[in-house]
Amino acid sequence: MRHVLVTGSSRGIGRAIVKSLLGAGYGVTGIARSNDDPIEGMQFYHADLNDIETTARLIGKLCKSENISAVVCNAGTGKFGSLETHSPAQISQHLQLNLCSPLVVAQAALPLIKKHARSDLIFMGSESSMQGGRYGSLYSAAKFGLRGAAQSLKHECASANCHVGIVQPGMVRTSFFDELDFEPGASDDNAIHPDEVARAVISMLEASDNVVIDEIVLNPIKRVVNKK
Repeated sequence: MRHVLVTGSSRGIGRAIVKSLLGAGYGVTGIARSNDDPIEGMQFYHADLNDIETTARLIGKLCKSENISAVVCNAGTGKFGSLETHSPAQISQHLQLNLCSPLVVAQAALPLIKKHARSDLIFMGSESSMQGGRYGSLYSAAKFGLRGAAQSLKHECASANCHVGIVQPGMVRTSFFDELDFEPGASDDNAIHPDEVARAVISMLEASDNVVIDEIVLNPIKRVVNKK
């Protein structure tokens, strides 16, 4: 049984990924800032991924003790608005969580997971990594960076049979939008269900050893955005 580490495991997309992995027979370790509604079968550790030094030490420890061979870098948040309305501290904090921390997780995990005959590193991207939009400069900056990192790491890790990919969802119906001033339309075809993103992650994990799924792009069939 393979063991997968999932960041941002307690809610939204991360929670759906954890449940799908457990249902498919994977062992799962999750890390997040909180775990108010525990998932049976998941080994959980509290962590603030903005604290990148502590995060790096925790990832190294877990990859050794839990025999982890796959990592899903899912944790993140959204920050939208004109760039000039954000303070330097807000800009730094956003990029720290959404770009720096996934790279730190990858840096800490790769030397250990690559010791397995097959390993996987999956980033959670966004449609914002493919085309910048109005008021999305910070979010797009982080997600464009993750996409570039995934593309580079694919080549760096190929000789160790470490498969690196990125999932690029459009709007997913989760609590991500709770504190934003917009949200997907109310119809089922206006947003992606988190389980669809989880299925994309599993398809990457279960690709043949000789095949790397570089990127999966998911979008609702009818894109509708409502202002709150």
